[in-house]
Amino acid sequence: MPSATQEVHPLDDADRALIEALQVSPRASWAAVGEVLALDPVTVARRWKRLSAEGVAWVTAYPAPDAYGTAALVDIAVAPRDLDAVAAAIAADPHVFTLERTTGAHSLTAIVGAVDLGDLTANCLDRIERIAGVRAVEIHLATRIFLEASRWRMRGLTPGQVTRLKRIAPPPAGSGSHGSPAGDDLDARIRAVLVGDGRAGGADVAAALGIGVHTARRRLDRLLGSGRLVFRCDVAQAYTGWPICATFRAAVAPAKVVATAQTLSTLPEIRMCMATTGPHNLHISVWLHAVDDVHRLENLLADRLPDLRIADRVVVLRPYKSSGRTLGPTGRALPAPGSATEGGPVPSG
Repeated sequence: MPSATQEVHPLDDADRALIEALQVSPRASWAAVGEVLALDPVTVARRWKRLSAEGVAWVTAYPAPDAYGTAALVDIAVAPRDLDAVAAAIAADPHVFTLERTTGAHSLTAIVGAVDLGDLTANCLDRIERIAGVRAVEIHLATRIFLEASRWRMRGLTPGQVTRLKRIAPPPAGSGSHGSPAGDDLDARIRAVLVGDGRAGGADVAAALGIGVHTARRRLDRLLGSGRLVFRCDVAQAYTGWPICATFRAAVAPAKVVATAQTLSTLPEIRMCMATTGPHNLHISVWLHAVDDVHRLENLLADRLPDLRIADRVVVLRPYKSSGRTLGPTGRALPAPGSATEGGPVPSG
């Protein structure tokens, strides 16, 4: 992993196209990706191996939004001297999907999920509040997720290439109506493998968990078909051309929340939009080219959505965790526990 001051080298067109191909269809075969990109499958696989080994891009998996009973946005005030230690302790919690250091009144903001409010409180929030250095915790429950970041695209493919890829390599099934993502212990262990490598196949799962290949393939196929998991190709933000992440806390009349969120979801800068409890009923996450674009976008929102009142805006200073993967100082993904690059057993989860 490079130091935080190491220069970031831009991705070339082939890398950007490959990343978007896996954003469209994260588990597509290298033959299918190579056909769409007009590249040899071996070349495609070699490029992906380099990108993933460097932590520049990665495929992960996490429970679909409607598979969890509850999710929350958690603001955490931390003593400055304890910030990194507290962030490491929070990021280690599997309930925590996203963790960021931000400007503003709170040092850290997390997105957490659980089966129900009891699970959320006992297995996540109570733990966070007891960490040494945590001064205060403010919780906003997510009442609806309108747009999640798995839909964000690198914009390295043409529309025709996207259509062709979806035809020859359909993405994994969308979220289904299967309720809790809990399953049994083996399901949890397979999900832990997929967090580290969302492209893992039956042989990979069998090797990681020490089980038979037939059992691994059967259980993996069942989990993939359940619709309870979202597969997502992420990329270190510094390499995207949109290096600034900001969030807006906003309010709109309850009757206009859905229509407002639908409009927000059409804007290319918007990566996530969810309704929350508390004084602000919309949380909006955006990626931008520069810091001064925060005010440009806010002016655009004021023009298009005059009923939307933005009460707060903050900029992310450092991401510690994204979609379940822990990130290093440069925003690159660190090796996941049990992955081939990290070594060691896969936790039971």
